[in-house]
Amino acid sequence: MNIKLLTLLTVPMVTLAGVSSDSMFKSLVKDKPKADYVFSAQERAELLAERLPILSSMQLTYEGQTYSKIKYADEYGRDTLVQLESVSGKTVTLMIDDMSDADARCLIYSDKNELDSFDCGPKKIAVSSNKSLVESQTQLGMKTLRLEYHQEALEYLTMIGSTILTPIVTPAEVKIKTSFAFDDFYNDAVCGGHCQQRIESTLGVTTFTQLQTIVDQYQGTPMTMVFDSHIGGSADDDINMYTGLLIKDNNMNTLVTENGSVFSGGTDLFAAGNKRTLERASDVGRIEMAQQIGVHSWFDDDLKKSAKQIPYTDESHRKQATYFTRVMGDKGIDFYLFTLDSAPAQGAHWITKYESDKYDFINEIIDQP
Repeated sequence: MNIKLLTLLTVPMVTLAGVSSDSMFKSLVKDKPKADYVFSAQERAELLAERLPILSSMQLTYEGQTYSKIKYADEYGRDTLVQLESVSGKTVTLMIDDMSDADARCLIYSDKNELDSFDCGPKKIAVSSNKSLVESQTQLGMKTLRLEYHQEALEYLTMIGSTILTPIVTPAEVKIKTSFAFDDFYNDAVCGGHCQQRIESTLGVTTFTQLQTIVDQYQGTPMTMVFDSHIGGSADDDINMYTGLLIKDNNMNTLVTENGSVFSGGTDLFAAGNKRTLERASDVGRIEMAQQIGVHSWFDDDLKKSAKQIPYTDESHRKQATYFTRVMGDKGIDFYLFTLDSAPAQGAHWITKYESDKYDFINEIIDQP
């Protein structure tokens, strides 16, 4: 039963005197944000211009190789994981400690599965202008390394994302498969072999640039975005919406495989598919039990307010409303509002079959054979 309507009916009639039927009706209609935000090529270019310099903000010299391209980054507790690439294509992973700590130790993990550490505390750092330089030696291998970085860019590193997109070309289509950039590091350095728990990657500007490159290369070929790993959300919502629009504008389908899951910003990208398919990870129980498609609300750190404490007239709501209308049509705004009520910003809600049907969200559910 509609509780709001029941409340109105039990109010003494004298309180309704002078109230028009039109104003009564408006009070019963749920307020919604307008889908009037303008996504533009100019804004997209400005976002990229702000973010792309981060990818060249660090240079490592180690074992005769110079690594000057940042490929991916992510958080590891309070530390930062960074994957760097050399001109020859070799990669190395750094786990950067809080370098203001006198006892700071950073880790270095090479593509030869070698793990070592080095002193990266203040005594090893020389600061010049807006750059910092670490000159140190690894503890086990006694190998010299030199790490130069822009201090300001360091705090934004984890926004670039840690999801690899790999195009798999078939005669019928291009499948764009996700994976986690730091899988090997976690398996070898963290889990000691193979991680049993779910390890989630993030989305960011590197996700957009990878997808744009694939779209440019295979323009006109049917494409499916295949979430074959666990996507924990977006570290950069502004650019993530343009990634989603890239999916939508190129008529891609989206698929969460039995090995994958999407949450938060990952669900935003899944929503952009022309056809949205879920391969069930388990045939036992309801679909939400496998935790494959999740949503929650959001929180504004600057305003110190949750999403529903911010007026729907605010740009942040209008941008989301416009995005979901673009990718989902008439039910987009209602789906967005559903996510705000689903769970707090620090929580998680896994979409049920009933909720999916209500918003025409998952178009096909494939049971395990």
